[in-house]
Amino acid sequence: MTKTELKVKVTELPENRISVEIEVPAARCKSSYDEALSRLGGSIRLPGFRPGKVPKQVILQQIGVARIKAAALEKLIDRAWKEALVQESLEPTSEAEMKEELQTLVDRFSPDQNVTFTLEAEVASKKKEA
Repeated sequence: MTKTELKVKVTELPENRISVEIEVPAARCKSSYDEALSRLGGSIRLPGFRPGKVPKQVILQQIGVARIKAAALEKLIDRAWKEALVQESLEPTSEAEMKEELQTLVDRFSPDQNVTFTLEAEVASKKKEA
C-alpha cells in the first residue's frame, strides 16, 4: 500500500488557516483517469455502438481529453482531501479551497505521473484551549 500512499505536507497559516499540499501517486492518477473514462464512456449513446461498448478512442474524440481529466481530478482531489484529513488528524471548520484554478491543474495533469495540489481551509483556534 505504500506505493499508493499520499504524501501530505501541512503548513499553518495566519488567521487559523492551514495549507495542505497533497501529492498523489501516479498509480492513483491512472486509476482515477480510467474510472472517469469508463464512467463518462458509459453515458455516451452513439449510433452503431451498444451502451457502454463505445471504443476508448471514440470516447476521447466525443468527450475530449480535457473533460475526462477534469472529471478524474475532481474525484481524485475529493478522495485525497478526505484521506489527508484522516491521515493527518485534521478537522477543518470550512470547505477546502484550491490554491490554483482547476483548469491549470487539468492542463498539467498526466495520468501516468504523480500530481501535486494544495488546498487551504480554516481550522478551530488552538489558543482557546489554554
